[in-house]
Parts: sequence; structure tokens; C-alpha cells
Amino acid sequence: MLPIDKIKEISSARGNKNAVIFGDKKVTWSEFYKEAYKITVNLSSKIDNNRADLCMCYISPNCLELVYLMSAASSLKIPCTGIDYTQNSEKIESMLTSTNCNILVVSSSYCIENNINLQEFAKRVTIVDLDSQLKNSINFCELLEDTEEQSGAIKVQHRPFRSISFTSGTSGVPKTVVRSKSFDARRFSFFTARYGFSSEDVHLLAMPLYHAAGSGWSRLFMQLGATIVIAKPHDTLNMANLIKSEWITTSAMTPPLLNDVVARYSLGGYAPNDNNLKFIIVGGKHFHPQAKLQAINALGPVIHEYYGTTETGVNALAEPCDLITNPTSVGRAYDGNKIKVVDQNGNLLPNHQVGRIAISSYMNMDGYGNQDSEYVVIDDDKYLITAETGEMDADGNIYLRNRAQGESALNVYELENDVRHLPGIKDVAMIPVSKNSVLCGYAINEEFIVDDAELVRNIKYICKKLKVKLEGVCQVDSIPYSPSGKVRNDDLKQMILNKETVRPSKNSESKPTKASSISFAQFVIAILCLLGTAISWGAMFPIAKNALTTMDAVHISLIRYGTASLIFIAMLAAKEGLSSLLPGRDFFKLWLFGSFGFAGFSILAFAGLAYTKPQHGAIIMALMPLISAVMMWTLKKVRPSNFTIVSIVLALLGVLLVITKGDLSALSGGSLLPSLVILAGAFCWVTYTLGASYVSGYSVLRYTALSCFFGAFTIVLVACFTNFAGITQAPSLNQVLAVKWELIYLITFAGVIAVFSWNHGISTLGPINGVLFINMVPITAFTIGMFRGETITNTEVYGAGITILVLVLNNIYSRLASKPKTVSTNRFQVQTAQS
Repeated sequence: MLPIDKIKEISSARGNKNAVIFGDKKVTWSEFYKEAYKITVNLSSKIDNNRADLCMCYISPNCLELVYLMSAASSLKIPCTGIDYTQNSEKIESMLTSTNCNILVVSSSYCIENNINLQEFAKRVTIVDLDSQLKNSINFCELLEDTEEQSGAIKVQHRPFRSISFTSGTSGVPKTVVRSKSFDARRFSFFTARYGFSSEDVHLLAMPLYHAAGSGWSRLFMQLGATIVIAKPHDTLNMANLIKSEWITTSAMTPPLLNDVVARYSLGGYAPNDNNLKFIIVGGKHFHPQAKLQAINALGPVIHEYYGTTETGVNALAEPCDLITNPTSVGRAYDGNKIKVVDQNGNLLPNHQVGRIAISSYMNMDGYGNQDSEYVVIDDDKYLITAETGEMDADGNIYLRNRAQGESALNVYELENDVRHLPGIKDVAMIPVSKNSVLCGYAINEEFIVDDAELVRNIKYICKKLKVKLEGVCQVDSIPYSPSGKVRNDDLKQMILNKETVRPSKNSESKPTKASSISFAQFVIAILCLLGTAISWGAMFPIAKNALTTMDAVHISLIRYGTASLIFIAMLAAKEGLSSLLPGRDFFKLWLFGSFGFAGFSILAFAGLAYTKPQHGAIIMALMPLISAVMMWTLKKVRPSNFTIVSIVLALLGVLLVITKGDLSALSGGSLLPSLVILAGAFCWVTYTLGASYVSGYSVLRYTALSCFFGAFTIVLVACFTNFAGITQAPSLNQVLAVKWELIYLITFAGVIAVFSWNHGISTLGPINGVLFINMVPITAFTIGMFRGETITNTEVYGAGITILVLVLNNIYSRLASKPKTVSTNRFQVQTAQS
């Protein structure tokens, strides 16, 4: 951080302005100077300041005391290096040894909670405890009064500049990166001039201080006299709230961190104009295009992406306009940086050819402290060759394929981008295991009902399309990241290779451990919920048929979903607060998908039902699982399996038998039209369901409530138009009262109650089991028809039987396609999915 002289200079000009905010504590620049001065003097008195080889390391999450002590180290010109506090003891020991650390600053409470053995370290280094010695400086040593006469108490040795940092160490021991000169002045000057940073900025410290970005960007704003707000470590809800409450203007984050903050910010009901942000810089890991656009949509055009490494600094930039127009690129080299793509022999490659990324920069390291690095000279400039592969276009835009993996033949990021677009996928990481094969770990959005078997099959298809072999695939609770945003490859690999270490999520029914994780009572309740929902939906068709004799489809839909939407809105406000009612920039998506799901589905389904039998409508609606496969093929380019394609054809033949009663001549004269209208309604509902994957960060209740409300508004517009055109007319009070019981049933039992019973049952038993209950919809409709004495031919029964049988068989196939098997590869066991 800043040396004491710089802090004193800022304090004299801006003494009453906040320097650091951490939780409820706000420290002005005058107060910061006093505390930093005391700690600097005290530290100086406790060390052998004449030693030229002093080196300080710290193991602690971000806190106010750590900022004080880093300023003290800067004042005494002691190299101060952060250690990734989430590493295991062996790696921490190796990192301390490589730096020749002799002063170790720790948070004792954190070390105790995480089994870090400080007694072993205390045998070799001087330990300073942030939790006891600095929080109460009287325990550190006697307090010194802050007077000008005591300024001589700080004895500063003129040690040569030495900076030490570490690579992420996600797949091994972190490397020690050494520099003998500072590049702060030049880089700070560029960014300050470029983006207009000033003392009025409020910077959110969201990344750990041990990370170069966390400490570097904080130093930039502190030397301007700005305010630093320290977020609670890893608490993204706290960060999202701080953006609003402290009127944050700038921050630096990793992609996983930003993704969580954006989700929390959106769930809080905040809109882009609810913040004072002007600059957030993101990097350190692959930042997939969809997440870039979602972040801009949620926070405004403030997102900037950087590309660089620990060894080379910040070397390429992409500004908001670049992210919008070219989201697959990580940006272009900026002032003081040159980036080339070279082959394995270090020869320069032309544009659009894939090779290793080489960087020439004033920020390049001197070298590794514990191993050699690779360099190449191009046009008299020395370029450091990174471990990453990619390509460059004629405009200098850089496109990475694989960061820190060293496999240039694999476009890992394209694979991850394609998988991220699958409905229900929250996060994904691919780990190369050979030149053309990967392991895949994925996490799902628990607020979105998905079929694991279908996801696995779609992931396999994506890999096959890109000619990559999928060695193993597994759902995990979350992708394991380090605090600096890097995937911990070893941890994820173990999750994928050892299925016992993977805890299935609540939607993961295909795994055998799921059944044992719920009680018998929960099992029975879930079955009753699904069974009751399916029966209520099956009864909906004959009941709606009765209502259609008195009222038209448009006004039945208006009364049904107009009322239901108000109930949903009230429930949402009670559970998630009034702020959750604000859609922000997601308004258009919610209105569009709500219009499909509630206006399109209801009006078309009821309009077709008015001219056909209820049983026909019910059997068509049972096709929704297969319709989903067709929609995925159309919208997501994910081709269904051959078995599913055959199932779709056979199911349609079964439906055709039901509609025609075996007499194909019945298709003439327009008798097929009502069924096609109902089928169009089913497609609308599937579109609405898939639409949830395009609206991120919403709970099931919030997505349902807001989309239903906006969909009901569309029904109002349709009703106004059809009434004006004379197609329909507003019902009288007597007409409404004549079908009041039917309307109450459609609103409550087949509406609000059925939706939440269905979601509860699916989340308990899983989508594969839950989807089986959809077959009860046509069975219920046919049974009611029989009890009412309606004529139902044998051909209709056979057709319905064929359709239901095909749906069950396709469900069984989905289970078998996702059943894991074990194969031996490269001396380890891999969990994979059967073809």
C-alpha cells in the first residue's frame, strides 16, 4: 500500500474524507495516517531493520488491519507478499520458503479455523497476529503519541526494490514471480488519464489483497486520495449491497466473482441506474460472452475486460463497446504492451493462426524465483512466452483458446461457451486430459428445473460437434475456484473422477444417492404433489370446455391469469420484498416470454379446445417433453438422439390416431385445425419454459410472478383488439357468474396451487421421475370423459396408449443415457456417460 509520507500528504489535504470503510467502521485519512504511523513505528522497533534481506508475507483475508500493515511495510521498504490463504499447508510452506520470508503476518482465527499450523512457521519466522496484536495496538507494544518530534522513530533502510508475487498454482505449486523495478507510476498514469479517476472515486476492494489485481487497483485509488471500501471476503451479497449503499464507482473482479455479484444485484431488484458505477475491470479467468452481456445489462456499460498474467501484468483491454460488438475477444494490446502469437519454435505466426501468446511489456517480470522461463526475441524486443494459446485478427484483437493449460489443439473456451448456453447451466469448466479430450464439470441453476440426462447428452453432442472426446462428465454443486478466480483443476478433476466426492444437487435424480437423501414422508409428499398436479391439469380440459360454452378463450385467459398474476405478485412481495417487483432491464424478456407462456399458451389452447374434445387437447399437451427436444434443436442447435427423434414421430402418429379416430379422411374439412392450434399453444408454453435460461439471477417465484403479470397485460391488449374487431366481446357479470366454479378451479387448483406443487415435486424427486407424471394428464382427461358418458372409441384409446408408451420409453432411454460407467484411462478411473 502507500508509504507513510504519501499518506501524510493526502491527510493534510483531505483529512476528513473517508480513506477506508470496512463494515460499520469508517476511517478518515487523518485517522488512517495516525494508525498507520503508530504501526509503522512499532513494527520498526520490533525488527532488525538493518537487515537487507527482510521479507514479509501475510496469510489473511482482507481486513482493515492488513491495509495498515501493508502501508507500514511500504514505509519501511520491506517487500510484502500475500499468500493464497486457501492453499494447503504444503503449498504454503513451499511459497514461504521460496520468498525467504522472515516476517509472517497472519489472521490467527482464520488459520485455526482452516487447520494452518502456525507453530511450525513460528520456529523460523517472526509472526505478527492481525487479530490480537494489531486490532488492539496496546498489545502489540506501547502506543506512541502522534507528534512531529517522533517522526525520526521510523528508521528506513534504502533497500533495493524487490517485488514478489505468485502464480495461481491451480494445477501445481505456485511459481514465484520476481521483479526488481516498479511499474505502478506508468500504469497508474495511463488508467487515470484514460478513465478520469480522481479522489472522488469510491473503490470496492472485492478481490483478495494477495492477488496482484486486488492490491494494485487499491493502491491506484489510494494514491489519488480516493476511498477504499473493503468487502467481506467472498460475500457477494455484501458486495452487491455495497454497490448501492456506498455508491461505489470502481472495482476489480474475477469473472466468477462478478457473475455472483450480478446475480445478487439483480435479485435485490436493483437497476443499472440505481448505482454510481463507471468502471469495473474483470480478468484472471475465461469470461464467457453471455456473462459479459449479462453484466452490462445488469450494471450498465461499465464492464471492462483485461487480459494479462502474473508474469506480464495487464496487457490487453476491451472496453464496454468492444464487449458488446466483439464479446469473444479479450481485447487489444494498449500503451506499453506488444502481443504476438508464436509457434512451438518461437516463430511469429500470421493472423488467425493458433499458437502460444507472447508478450513484451514494461511490466514483464525479471524471472521466476525457482525455475526458468521462456523468451523469444522479435524485432529486437524480448517477449515472454506464456502458457496460453490463442490467435489474433488483423485489428489486433486477441482470442484465447485455452488459458494456462498448454493444449493449443483444444478450443476449451468455445466448448465452455456452448455448454453455458444450455438451459439450466449455471457454470462449467473443461479440463484437458490429452490433445483432443477433456473432462467436464458443470453446475446447474437450482431455481431452474432441468433433466441431468438431457444435459449430459447435450454436452456430449457439443463435444462431438467440435471433435473433442469427452472423457468424463459430472454435475458438481459448484466449480471449485480459488479466491483469485482460477479453477482448481486438481480438485475439479477429483470430483469428476471420483463420483463419491460429488454431492448431487436437489435436481439430480439420476444419481442413486438422491433417493437416500430424502425421508419417506418427503417422498410420499412429493409423489402426492406431482400426482395431484397432473390430475388437476387433466381435469382442466373438460372443466375449461364447460366454461367455453359461455365465454370465449380470450376472456377466460384474462380472468384466469389476471387473477393468478396478482396472487403471484403478492406472494413475491411478501417473500422477496417490494424491490423484487422491479424487472429492470429484463422487462422485455419477461414480457416476451410471459406473453408466450400465459397469453399464447392459454388463448391458443382454449381456442382450440372450444372446437375439439378435451381428451384431444390433453394428449397433445402430454407431448411437451418431446416438443422441448424439438425446440432445443431449433433454438440451441442441440440435435436430439435418434431414439428421441423416432419417439417424436411415433408419438405424433399416436396423437393422429386420437384426433382422427383411425379415419384419415377426417383430416379434411378443417377438423385438424383445432388440434394444430392446441399444438401451437404447447409450443408457446415450452418457449416460456426455455425462456427462464435467458433471464439470469431470478428465483422460480420471481420469474413466474413477473412473467405472468406482464403476460396478463398482453392478454388485456389481445382482448381489447379482438373486442374492437368484433371477434370477441366482454362477458357480462351473469356470464362470469355462470361459470364461476370453473374459473375458480382454473385460477387456483389448475393455476397457482398446481404450479407450486409441480415445482416442489420436481425439486424433490428430480425431473426424470417428475416428467413421468405428465402422462397422467391425458389419462385423467380420458377417465373423466368415460365417467361423463362421452363416446371414446377404441382407436382413440390405442392412439393415447401409443403416445403414453412412447413418452415412457423415451424417459427410460434418458435414464440409461445418463447412467455412469467406469473406464480405465491414463492410469486413473474416469466417470463417463454411456453412448
